[in-house]
Amino acid sequence: MAEPIEQVNIAVLGGGMTGLLSALFLARDGHNVTVYERDDTNVPATADEAFDQWQRSGVAHARQSHALLARLRSILGRRAPDVLEALAEQGATELSIERTLPAAIDDRTRRPGDEELALMCCRRLTLEWVLRRIVEAEPCVTWKGGADVRGLLATDSHVHGLQLADGDLASDLVVVAGGRHSPVLSWVSDLNGPVAPTEETHPSGIVYLSRFYRLNEGQEVPVLTEHGAGGDLGYVAFAGFYGDNNTFSITFGVPTVDRELLALLRDAEAWEAVIRQLVPLQPWTADGLASPITDVEVQARLENRIRRFVVDGTPAMTGAVVIGDAALSTNPWYGKGCSMAGIWAESLSAALAEHGRDHAAVALALDQAMTEHLEPHYRQSCRQDGDRMKLHSAMRSGDQPDEAASKAREFVHHGLLPAVRSDPDIYRKFFRSFNMLDHPEQLMKDEAVMNASLEALMTMDQRPPLPKLGPDRDELFSLLT
Repeated sequence: MAEPIEQVNIAVLGGGMTGLLSALFLARDGHNVTVYERDDTNVPATADEAFDQWQRSGVAHARQSHALLARLRSILGRRAPDVLEALAEQGATELSIERTLPAAIDDRTRRPGDEELALMCCRRLTLEWVLRRIVEAEPCVTWKGGADVRGLLATDSHVHGLQLADGDLASDLVVVAGGRHSPVLSWVSDLNGPVAPTEETHPSGIVYLSRFYRLNEGQEVPVLTEHGAGGDLGYVAFAGFYGDNNTFSITFGVPTVDRELLALLRDAEAWEAVIRQLVPLQPWTADGLASPITDVEVQARLENRIRRFVVDGTPAMTGAVVIGDAALSTNPWYGKGCSMAGIWAESLSAALAEHGRDHAAVALALDQAMTEHLEPHYRQSCRQDGDRMKLHSAMRSGDQPDEAASKAREFVHHGLLPAVRSDPDIYRKFFRSFNMLDHPEQLMKDEAVMNASLEALMTMDQRPPLPKLGPDRDELFSLLT
């Protein structure tokens, strides 16, 4: 018989994805949880109403494209299967391995472990809407909307509550999950603890633009073709995303330096003309298939960032932990944010189960979890963004592109991706890596993957050239002019 858990009164600051998942897991662990959310909004009656009306000022990407990667699907399957059931009831689209295998792969035989290789596609606000309803129904959760949190309540560097506009509030543990724009770094710095927290940032180099559509009466969701659902034209990347309730979205990742292209794509009429020039999106742009339900939504000022609140093995504070985007965030183009929220929530649950009220041990355990399970994704995002920014810079200036970045791109496009598209086992390993089921460095350390990729790279001249997925930049502007 398992030992009873030591119950802790927990204040969770932030009702976004990380705060919701943490509140849900901790409450089901037996803790008393109070969530303090800045936005003072009621939960809409339906997922569609949430998408149309819910004002989530603290979630800049609320109406951007979204997918629930296999890593989060796996976490929810273990910890909160009712969330997956509710998403399915809302029409979330499940993309199993059978549905995503490239058309060129003839061997469609099911393999052991394939049940884990599935992601769920839904709108970001639908996932939050489902989670919010389930969290608020938990008997051990109290929801406080419209919370005006001014700082941490502390004695020296030990936190024992929150400073609110209407008075102080004591708590056994404070969990700061306030998102990318949380002022927690200055709050902790003001405590003058034994060590100062640190921060490191790297630009993503892109602006994220999305537009959502709803299928017209009698139409069905687009089918993936041999071209997939997206591509990279060098000067811009694009992708189609399945949604829920008969919706889907199309997204562009535009270099921050290309102001002319950004201005073009922000115009709805130009947007519609551009997406019809892109070969992989042809099933998504067929006449009569769907109608837009949003304008072109823009998310800018994106960066990769990591903040450390444990330095050289010493916590900057005790009694409080910082999780989610307030501690570590990556370029949303890679779609890892919600899965990272699940990893944070599970790690916090495990730390409290093992260490209870030993605040220093909880802080150290979370720092170790970040270092082992989250920081590698941050490093990978920084590398990929850095290489892409170098290539974009060379493309615009006409200079010789960075040799290392060029070789990396060539290896991916002419080695790894051809191997992925033709070998069912390599594809599965790629799927696991992309969906955060494996360590991000494992794919490139896999002997079979490297051998297949190098063989594809060495024989690239024996294959037909890669299909042209769309016009080059000058052609695009000429067409639209």
